[in-house]
Amino acid sequence: MKKSLLAFLTFTCALWTAGLAAQSHKVNLKNKLEPYGSFRTYAIFDTRDVIAGTGDMFYYIPLDYSRNLEGQDIHSNPSMKAYALTTMLGVNVSGLQYGKMKVGGNIEADFYLRNGTAATMRLRKAYADISWDGLGYAENRIAIRAGQDWHPMAADMPYCVNVECGSPFSPHTRSPQLMLDFSTRHGFHVTAGALYPMQFLPTGPVGPSENYVKYGLIPELYGGISYEGKSLIARAGADFISLRPRWRTTEYLFTEDTWHDVGSKVRDRISMISPFAYLEFRHGLFRINAKSVFASGGDHLQLLGGYALYDWRDPLDYKYTPLRSSVSFASFSVGNKFQFLCMGGYYKALGTKHNLPVDEQGYSSASYIYFFSGGMVNIDQMVRVTPTLAFNLGGLTIAVEYDNTCVWYGSVSKLDNYARPLEDVHTIINHRVLGVMRYSF
Repeated sequence: MKKSLLAFLTFTCALWTAGLAAQSHKVNLKNKLEPYGSFRTYAIFDTRDVIAGTGDMFYYIPLDYSRNLEGQDIHSNPSMKAYALTTMLGVNVSGLQYGKMKVGGNIEADFYLRNGTAATMRLRKAYADISWDGLGYAENRIAIRAGQDWHPMAADMPYCVNVECGSPFSPHTRSPQLMLDFSTRHGFHVTAGALYPMQFLPTGPVGPSENYVKYGLIPELYGGISYEGKSLIARAGADFISLRPRWRTTEYLFTEDTWHDVGSKVRDRISMISPFAYLEFRHGLFRINAKSVFASGGDHLQLLGGYALYDWRDPLDYKYTPLRSSVSFASFSVGNKFQFLCMGGYYKALGTKHNLPVDEQGYSSASYIYFFSGGMVNIDQMVRVTPTLAFNLGGLTIAVEYDNTCVWYGSVSKLDNYARPLEDVHTIINHRVLGVMRYSF
């Protein structure tokens, strides 16, 4: 490890001297393209209306009761749908080498977006990798990734076949990023870098938007450590995001005998840290994994969270507090040609960090809470179980998945001073049956 540490400290110096020794290395350029992709078709049946993305495919939660004057639940609507929108194409590129430096990349797109009745292409991944093997005097590898890729907290997914891949019980986001990874021959990795939310956005006073980070001038940050062995993978890390819910005023304000016009600069900011841990074990045809996140906010990671305004006494410096939650999943897979998979997910709302203002009856107002658009602020907890049977033959997969999601909803008008829905709690259950046929090449 001492030699690995020495190599890491001399990394910057090595990059500087590489340019001075340009004549001593021969540039090898033999571009190698490896195309891949999949044709994928889904058929879905739900017993009630749900909150989901793109034709009810990317599934978040079932909707709460909403009764009309006749006492009927207007969201009790069985439905079915079928799509091939997740058909995907990608290319891995490699071939450029200069001394110990290697350069490669990846570009990947699918047809997930809808434009009326037509499917349009969406960029999923597009990044370049620069890596050095055996840099210095130790057996190690240093790699830099620049471009759009999976968030490090979203890369390890549960064993299932649905489109959401375990969301909202696991982070699910891809972002433009600059990530540094330092690894040793013993299987240890240290990863750190900066990200910028683009496809999956944080929420705020004007809804989901990248502007909260754009005008905040601080990128989203990640740092983590992991071990990857023959049978075991273990990771731990944390995500940091700092948002400016307002960067200028949107109305006339009066402070200390002074009127402030629309567009006056404000000092709003909220910073949140979400740590996580992940474990995976493999033995033969059996695999099991689990992930747990203590989320502060987390809406930019596709988790059921957000933040709340709790102090607006200074019109130029509003105070915000994160909504905290515990989010976890565990899943396993056994078999090869005939495969059985199952995932269990659990979400628990833990409330805000600071007390919120309350009315005469002791309830806080949901109008000051900015929550993930795929969820509802009056969810107390949620459980999901997804057993799956799959038949695999080469690149062909035919699978049937049953999804049972149970949500404990409370009254949205009776949130306590920590924004927890503790009154009129009741359960809502949706049964989803998912069929998929996928051919990968």
